Amino acid sequence: ATQIDPSELQELFQETSANVFRINSNVTSLERSLRSLGTSNDTQELQDGLHATQQETNKTITTSTKAIKQLSEVVRGSSRVCQERLQLDRLKNQLSDAIQRYGAVQKKIAEKSKALLPNGQRNTKQQTPRTPFSDLPDDEKIFNGGDGMWQNQSQDQALLSEITEEDLEAIRQREEAIQQIESDMLDVNQIIKDLASMVNEQGDAIDSIEANIETASSNVESANEQLAKASQHQV
Repeated sequence: ATQIDPSELQELFQETSANVFRINSNVTSLERSLRSLGTSNDTQELQDGLHATQQETNKTITTSTKAIKQLSEVVRGSSRVCQERLQLDRLKNQLSDAIQRYGAVQKKIAEKSKALLPNGQRNTKQQTPRTPFSDLPDDEKIFNGGDGMWQNQSQDQALLSEITEEDLEAIRQREEAIQQIESDMLDVNQIIKDLASMVNEQGDAIDSIEANIETASSNVESANEQLAKASQHQV
């Protein structure tokens, strides 16, 4: 088991607890940003803030899970197992809850960002002006189904041509933001599973220590009884 000074151990507990608080604070910030998506406050600055907050939170979660692993190893070999095991269990549960909150808000941000993309945005490339139906060759007139259908297609093209370069740029930025959000998303379920296994291993080790202590106590009692009997025989 890993050995660590008691004061350093408590410092690690406190640092990890502070990290859990930081994760929850970041989640609250992300929830506010989520409400701003699709509003007049949905700017490039907001998107940059979303990315920065998620990057920071990801690093904090990585640091915290490593700390939980280290704490589990320390507590496994500690003589003050009961108090520290409770402290570790509580901290692990708080971290798991914070990570679950974070995963949920990440999913909502990704879903809302995708929903804000206009339909058919990939078909918004500029089209060349269409030839009037009367000027089409006879075989193309037949293929295009008559003047009425040709007019409808022309109207569809007119709607597409109303999309400005500014609109296209906004769509491009939104798509980039979605890719960034998806790249920032963590495998929350796997992280929580890993946390649970760390603490379970620590719990198994503690149960083993307690069993060994009970066995040792039983052996001592048995030895004392044998000594007492031997003393009686000698008298």
